[in-house]
Amino acid sequence: MIVERLTFQAKYGQGDALVGLLREFNTTAAAKGLPRIPRAYVDRTGPMFTVIWDSESADLAAYATDSANQAAMYSDPDFQAWFAKMMPLVERGERQLLETIEL
Repeated sequence: MIVERLTFQAKYGQGDALVGLLREFNTTAAAKGLPRIPRAYVDRTGPMFTVIWDSESADLAAYATDSANQAAMYSDPDFQAWFAKMMPLVERGERQLLETIEL
């Protein structure tokens, strides 16, 4: 299993606004029959106004397919409008690809 984790550091005081945009994304995605953001996290310790979301793919091949589908969203005018609202809220972001292992 591959987990893609996106970590965003929102500008000071903008964490709730960023979470609101995630909810808006999921509402729009559900209406269009597109994949939603399955899980999101907010900080309780560490850097303030941190918002994280992640998604899972079965393996690297599935991740590549999922990534190509996500990249196609960037040409969608609704996504572009949503992303334009997100950009001023975020100072920086990070992407991690994690692979689950059996213990």
